[in-house]
Amino acid sequence: MKCIILAAGVSTRMKPLTDSLPKCLLPVGGKPILQRIIENVHDVGIDSIGVVLGYKAEDIRAFVKRTFPFGRIRFLMNPKFESTNNAFSLLMAREFYLSEARKNAPLQDLLILDSDIVFSSRLLPYLLIQKPPNRIAVRVQGEHDEEEIRVKVDRDRNIQMIAKTTPVMETYGESIGIEVFSPAAAAELFEILERRVRTGSGRMEFYEASFQELISRGVAIAAVDISKYPSAEIDTPEDLAYAEDVLVPLLEE
Repeated sequence: MKCIILAAGVSTRMKPLTDSLPKCLLPVGGKPILQRIIENVHDVGIDSIGVVLGYKAEDIRAFVKRTFPFGRIRFLMNPKFESTNNAFSLLMAREFYLSEARKNAPLQDLLILDSDIVFSSRLLPYLLIQKPPNRIAVRVQGEHDEEEIRVKVDRDRNIQMIAKTTPVMETYGESIGIEVFSPAAAAELFEILERRVRTGSGRMEFYEASFQELISRGVAIAAVDISKYPSAEIDTPEDLAYAEDVLVPLLEE
């Protein structure tokens, strides 16, 4: 399995905290968020990691090299990070994902993570043992609001709709920003991302718009309820305070 971590964004809602540090390097429980993520990825046996950089790229690069000096971590650039969204950043990892296939090696499964998620070390092992080849980690328990990327599912818990526009009353849960795709689905996803970026509004889209097109094409993507494993997406200073005060003690249990 290969892993892509998206860490290119400016994170304007986190200012002034991100004036001197990129969001993914903000500490939670005394440890930078990105360090927690890479450690969790390594712990499930994945060592081929691509990190997409943009804002304060050199700070992130230096930190990762210093903290994981022997890791198989490649750095990928979104040169237009100030004028694009995370769909464009994900597209910048296409060659990293396809590199072995260029050498006639088989494609691997793909794990995608946003770089601003603090989550239990037990979450990835649980997600990776699930049977559906394509799956998205979804927090079902708790309240849901208009800010979230929400999912609507069918009776088999396959996702029918994934977007911020999913009606709250039809919401099964919140996508937390961790996804697994089979080789076939990942290859198709990158084809969709490239076409949308080149011909449509893909430059400013969330990557979930391309997930939705995959679903519309008939690719089954399962919603995996990870509610029992604490997690939080850090979008605002309030989220950071919540993670520090509430989430960290749960992670240490």
